[in-house]
Amino acid sequence: MAQLETRSTLSPSKGSTLLRLVALIEVVNPILCVLVFTLAGFLRPGYSAIHQVISDLGVGPNAWILNTDLIVSGLLLIIFAIGFYQWMRPVVNARWLVTSTILLGLSGTGVVNEGLFPETLPGDPSAHLHSVLHGIGLSVLFYSLIIALLIIGWQLWKTPAWYRYGWYSVITAFVTFGLLAIPHQIAVYYQIAGLLERVQVVEAFAWSVIMGSRLFTLERTCYKGEE
Repeated sequence: MAQLETRSTLSPSKGSTLLRLVALIEVVNPILCVLVFTLAGFLRPGYSAIHQVISDLGVGPNAWILNTDLIVSGLLLIIFAIGFYQWMRPVVNARWLVTSTILLGLSGTGVVNEGLFPETLPGDPSAHLHSVLHGIGLSVLFYSLIIALLIIGWQLWKTPAWYRYGWYSVITAFVTFGLLAIPHQIAVYYQIAGLLERVQVVEAFAWSVIMGSRLFTLERTCYKGEE
């Protein structure tokens, strides 16, 4: 059955090592991304990770750290989306797999966009344009990911071996949306905008770490010919 997880379907004879490498990269990528922007916050005098959003690190002293971090992380997420498509072909319906892959790629594009179009300093003539593009990128990043996770979760429910990952994907989608739905005024009033954004980023990025770990372990087992 195409829906069953088997060694023959999930362990292609060609490219297994490359696919495992992509999975490992996606385990490490989100973790490094968070560590790098956390380090950037420590290097910024007077910066508060509780009160200030991550994007504030994209302008001013050492802004290149965050912006480079986002561009690299986004590109690696796009690569993971391509690898995810290869892995899940035996598990997810072809039409929905293509859709979710595109959405994951768009989410990665949104991350890259945040690095290419960071916040700007007051008085910068390009401030308005950058602000609009920055906002669009942020929306693409999270809403594409939310829809992708809902589709992936729905599809994984149908396969017993992936059932728990289906639930996890759907829960992550709803938690991410719930954090997005918190009014900006509340975050500003209680001065926790930075904290809320970091919680959202960590819980959303955690999906890639867990899914990448699952796929890496699966490929390693299959590659060795173990049951």
